[in-house]
Amino acid sequence: MNYQKSKTCLTLLFILLLLFSCKYSDEDERKSLGIDESIYAEHVRSAEFQSPEEEMRDFILPPGFEVTLFASEPDIGKPINMAFDEKGRLWVSQSFEYPFAAEPGKGKDRISVLEDTNGDGKADKITHFADDLNIPIGLVPVKGGAIAYSIPNVYRFWDDDGDDVADRREVLLGPFEHKDTHGMVNNLFRGFDGWIHASHGFSNISRVSGKDRDSILMVSGNTFRFREDGSRAEKTSDGRINPFGSDYDEMGYHYSADCHTLPIYQLIWGGNYSQWGKQTPNMGFAPEMMDYGLNSTALSGLVYYTDNQFPEAYRNSFYSGDVVTCRISRNTMEFQGSTPKASRQEDFLISKDPWFRPVDIKIGPDGAMYVADFYNRIIGHYEVALDHPGRDRVSGRIWKITYKGNQRPVQDWSKSNLESLIQGMGHSILQIRMTATDVLVEKFGEKAIPELLKLIQTESISADQMVQVHWALFRLGSLSEKHLLHAMGHNNRNVRLHAYRILAEYPDLSPALKNQALKDITDQDPHVQRASAEMFSRRPGMDTYEALVKVHSAIPSYDTHLDYTVRMALYHHLRLPAILNKAVNQTWNEQESKLLALVVSDIPSQASADFLLAHVQQYPESDARKTAFAKSMAKGLKGAKRGELLAWAKSLEATKPMVAYKYSQAMAQGFLEAGEQAPAAYQDWQQSLATAILSNATVRSGQDEEEKAALVFAMQTAGIYKMIGQKERLLAYLDHAQVQEDVRAEAGKSLMLLAPQTFSDHLGEIMTDNHVAVSLKRKLAPALGIWDDDRARLALARGLKNAPPELQESIAATLSKNSRGKTVLLEQIQSGNASARILTAGSVQESFLSGISPAQKQQFQRLTENLVPVSEERQQLIDKRLASFEPNNEMLISGGKVYEQHCGLCHQMDNKGGLIGPQLDGVGNWGKVALATKILDPNRNITENFRTYNIAMKNGQSNSGLFRRDQGQTIVFANQVGEEFAISKAEMKEMAPSKFTLMPDNFHAVLSEEEFKALLSYLLSKK
Repeated sequence: MNYQKSKTCLTLLFILLLLFSCKYSDEDERKSLGIDESIYAEHVRSAEFQSPEEEMRDFILPPGFEVTLFASEPDIGKPINMAFDEKGRLWVSQSFEYPFAAEPGKGKDRISVLEDTNGDGKADKITHFADDLNIPIGLVPVKGGAIAYSIPNVYRFWDDDGDDVADRREVLLGPFEHKDTHGMVNNLFRGFDGWIHASHGFSNISRVSGKDRDSILMVSGNTFRFREDGSRAEKTSDGRINPFGSDYDEMGYHYSADCHTLPIYQLIWGGNYSQWGKQTPNMGFAPEMMDYGLNSTALSGLVYYTDNQFPEAYRNSFYSGDVVTCRISRNTMEFQGSTPKASRQEDFLISKDPWFRPVDIKIGPDGAMYVADFYNRIIGHYEVALDHPGRDRVSGRIWKITYKGNQRPVQDWSKSNLESLIQGMGHSILQIRMTATDVLVEKFGEKAIPELLKLIQTESISADQMVQVHWALFRLGSLSEKHLLHAMGHNNRNVRLHAYRILAEYPDLSPALKNQALKDITDQDPHVQRASAEMFSRRPGMDTYEALVKVHSAIPSYDTHLDYTVRMALYHHLRLPAILNKAVNQTWNEQESKLLALVVSDIPSQASADFLLAHVQQYPESDARKTAFAKSMAKGLKGAKRGELLAWAKSLEATKPMVAYKYSQAMAQGFLEAGEQAPAAYQDWQQSLATAILSNATVRSGQDEEEKAALVFAMQTAGIYKMIGQKERLLAYLDHAQVQEDVRAEAGKSLMLLAPQTFSDHLGEIMTDNHVAVSLKRKLAPALGIWDDDRARLALARGLKNAPPELQESIAATLSKNSRGKTVLLEQIQSGNASARILTAGSVQESFLSGISPAQKQQFQRLTENLVPVSEERQQLIDKRLASFEPNNEMLISGGKVYEQHCGLCHQMDNKGGLIGPQLDGVGNWGKVALATKILDPNRNITENFRTYNIAMKNGQSNSGLFRRDQGQTIVFANQVGEEFAISKAEMKEMAPSKFTLMPDNFHAVLSEEEFKALLSYLLSKK
């Protein structure tokens, strides 16, 4: 650190070091410290381990803030989640096992209770509550013990004798899937409603139920809640990738962090959020509150500071941990209507020690910030092998951050009498109000009701206290309709909106409550409007959906959260058959009809489809909407209505012939998802469209994306229906050297479907033509594989000789799909026409070994036994490429083009590109070693969410792809060029996981060294 060499500063530094604290008194000094950002790019940190005292010196904080060590190894293990109890003690889940789950019954991880008994700011009493756990994460203290997750269940732990050690436990929920261990069930907290809320983490698929046996299904990122006794569990939102961090504000809004999409979401109850593999609903995904990221894909821990111990400028701020760039970010928000809009502020804490891993953040009852530090050389779950010896399994720290020593005395609420607890429910600090309310309900129960009822009728009660009293009375089953109606009409906004949050918990609404709610859906305050709409979303009724339709038209365009909440409320109404059947038979004006059409298009049913058909016949819609509706109608329409659908689609062809094919494709997908074959009349129309497109198009170069998509549709249709009359047209496209490769490849595929006997030799000639680009040949190889005949196999075999490695791999992958092809491939390798190395390529080896004969297996082993292992060979290539690499800004343009060509179809960056693979915002922070490894050796460490599947069909054919979603009577996969394809469940024989990722494993051969350097320079610039 560049401290001034004055005696005063040296003295100050000495004092600070003695106090184990780090404090900066000058903003310029903080900025001048200088940090080499490259240290955060290493997946395996090259910096050495530091003691807690050494690490603490590397923290950079705003002026006036101090950090002290609250606890560290060996007293605690590696902390994951934290929670405070009513006594002000900190409970911490820790793991030595992570990331490998222990065998059942052999876990040695623990939950500990940490207490500062002498007020010196450091935990001096540590009790291990449970020490036989298996990667425990989420935890929450409750009366008589705790509730916590430990593989594979959420348990209720009981401390029967009060010694802070668990004496017994019972399963509340589970088992949860745990194939991926770095998210699982995390960040438990008790909400205003008294339920325990939790997040479900990355990749795992879990179906669990409470004691009522009403199960919920969670796929990867979700949030859910459950009763403390395990009697019931409910999903509260669906989607996102790996939520890890939760908090709430005074209005009761739930905020959640997500590692892989955006740092902060304000969740809408029942909201459907974006997730890898999810199909975007016609209604769209739930809205976001941020239009920027934090240049990281590893955010964990989230708090919204509502205390008063930080300066005003640092209150009402979100604090997020970043375990890759080793800092805590700060964001603020303002509301536009009911919609929060986040604004990025200067990072709150930065560590110069790249081992600092802030996995959880909590605000203590003293107003201080507590940070769980999973101190480690390695944090990545898939970027680095799980068994890498550099993973630290014992070091962990908890840091305490205060402002100029500000620290409110901690009160032990468990010892408080009823009067003190009621006073606490009116405290100015939200966390204290919540704690006092929870203790009152748990400790005094029904005995507290008379005093609460007396208080609620006094004029001196504050709005904050009234909110807590209402919730307490509700949790105790004693909130009368009279008091709730009074709250719904209160002059304070928070009292009114919390009344609706309480009302949403009621199983039934009385006429008086319902009538008041219908009035308040037009409340002048958008937050109250939204709370009312959310209540109706959870409590749909036959006589309430019309009010939602009416109010929607008045919602300002900027209030995206209110807009979505009202649409989601309508969705939850209309998915009930009785309400749907009533609504679709009413008369609506154009604006109302468009709203209903959008909502019902996501509800598969005959009634929805009938309404959509009538709607599109009467009112105009955008081409995109009509295409989406066409699919929904095809799924639901029956009998003569299908003829009307076809007539409607044909009527659009005359004015927009280049758009009509999209309706055709959408309808085809709808029929497929319904598990039905397209009607003959529809098939005839599809062929007519294909003929028109091919006849009217000019065989030339330079087609735009719209023309290209139409041509591909026409060619695919010609192949499927064997439209032999189009063969000359298809041949012209195949042979035109200036036509785009994708179009030429599609033409070749269609010709092989039309007349393989005629065109296999022609494609074979292209495969051996030295003037044809290797990239086109690679795309044509699968086309030759369509024909199960030796003429096609020999045409492929001729293409192997003198071919570059990437083309040999493509040909080998095609030949490996059947037994005869495997024999041909082995013969070519033995003849010296191809390298034996291609047998070990990711796209070849698995299919080659599947169903292999003993003789073929013997040949395979003989040919590959002396090869250098792929991992070793790839590492040598990586080392060689990096030895001569230096980031070059002059290569950014060419690198961007390489990225767009090879990566952009599957990956999204800056909101551009596909969502087949992970988003790459901030990918430059990975550093050159990690990026080079991922590009050149993608199968080294595979994320479970991106593992491909080998698909065996009942007709003997095979395929492979990345699982995206289960959709009706089909399963949707994605291929290596980012295209989705659907396979009928009825036609599938088996779906087996592969040991390879979808990411192409041939960039080592496909990319020249200059292209590789350009791509790497481009990616490193994205920070």
